[in-house]
Amino acid sequence: MSMTLTAFLALAGAALCLGYQGPEVTVYDGPVQGLHETTYGGRRIASFLGIPYAKPPAGKYRFHEAVAPGPWLGVYNATSYGSDCMQYSQVTYKTSRPVIGSEDCLYINVHTPKLPIAGETPTLMDVIVYIHGGAFMFKYGDSHGPRYLLDRDVVLVTFNYRVGPLGFMSTGDEVIPGNNGLKDQVLALKWIKDNIAVFGGNPESVTLMGTSAGGASVHYHYLSPLSRGLFKAGLSMSGSALSPWALKENPRENTLKIAAELGCPTNDTRLVIKCLRKRPAHQIVAMTEMFMPWMYNPFSPFGPTVEIPVSHGFLTEPPVDIIKSGRAQDLPWMATFTSEEGLYPAAEFFGDPKAMQDLEDRWDELMPYVLDFYSTVPKERWTEVSQKVKAEYLKGKPVTEAISEITQMLGDRHFVRDIVQAAKLQASVNTSPVYAYKFAYRGKHSTSEFMAKNSINYGKL
Repeated sequence: MSMTLTAFLALAGAALCLGYQGPEVTVYDGPVQGLHETTYGGRRIASFLGIPYAKPPAGKYRFHEAVAPGPWLGVYNATSYGSDCMQYSQVTYKTSRPVIGSEDCLYINVHTPKLPIAGETPTLMDVIVYIHGGAFMFKYGDSHGPRYLLDRDVVLVTFNYRVGPLGFMSTGDEVIPGNNGLKDQVLALKWIKDNIAVFGGNPESVTLMGTSAGGASVHYHYLSPLSRGLFKAGLSMSGSALSPWALKENPRENTLKIAAELGCPTNDTRLVIKCLRKRPAHQIVAMTEMFMPWMYNPFSPFGPTVEIPVSHGFLTEPPVDIIKSGRAQDLPWMATFTSEEGLYPAAEFFGDPKAMQDLEDRWDELMPYVLDFYSTVPKERWTEVSQKVKAEYLKGKPVTEAISEITQMLGDRHFVRDIVQAAKLQASVNTSPVYAYKFAYRGKHSTSEFMAKNSINYGKL
């Protein structure tokens, strides 16, 4: 859907609601009307949903850095969330609807408990920017709302960013350097810097938060020159820039593989992209299946990458080198993990007897993908490494009896080790405080229940 049509529908929706006077503010691109919502504690707040912070990244803008949207005419109707970014469903192997979402998806949401009053000097509130997770492959900004946080005086901002091949495809050169999904985030942070004061937020008091890929994204903003001056502190939950799934070693190879499958040339990257821009977006996203040989593993075949040195690069050196050299932003940072991090992705295996039997029967074949070392360990050593890991963690137990051991193994590999390492490294070179903690409280429910499709208490996730 084009931005013109989206804006027309938004304005038409506003015309149909003449009897409703929702909250209204004026951002840099024009006036916006939102709606009132109620928090868990009964507080009335103002929410502004689905505000465009970029032009739709389709057509000539596909595989391109996001571009600011420009002004609109009339009052923009911000009473419903924008479309999710197009993505390959994580549970595709169980569903007939593998690709969901739209290319027209770069929308931002702002929730505030108190709007400034005309004629009065406002007391601006702290701002929390929550970056959604999803392995850089799926999910969307509206999955985390204001119902609990806004019982306190804080402004909450969420947004969508491109994920999967549409957000992280790279040709390894200047044609598509990569990291467009992270560059979307930078544009969103700039929008917040420019506009948040009209919602009662303090642009000089922005804290980034995120879980999984969102947590890794928060950490990446400490490392990128493009993000300087856009926030004052960060909280990375269950993810860091050093997590093995958070940096891709072979983006060009994946791009050329998709091009070949869709009948595009592969010997000239400019021709590759010219061709891929003409292919339906859903066909490109559907190619994700090629890179997930077992269930949805490896769960992050597309993601951040080290770009060639370019003038507007988000990341042009390995994250660990930037941290060790002391060039990460010297700002307070908190890095966290849970006591059973490995329940992602393990909980889905535990809830599926066939998957558990597959692990038992095909351990050496599957571990390179499940543990994400298929691109960093030579293929001739896969069996050796898989067996060493099995001996270290399972210690002779059958897979079906090693629930806690598999959880520990996956947690160590995908989350805990590198989160701890990142915190230690950053603390060793920064003057600002770096905090780390392990979350071990098990509430009534856990994300693992959703993944396993049962109510068994596997632990904390």
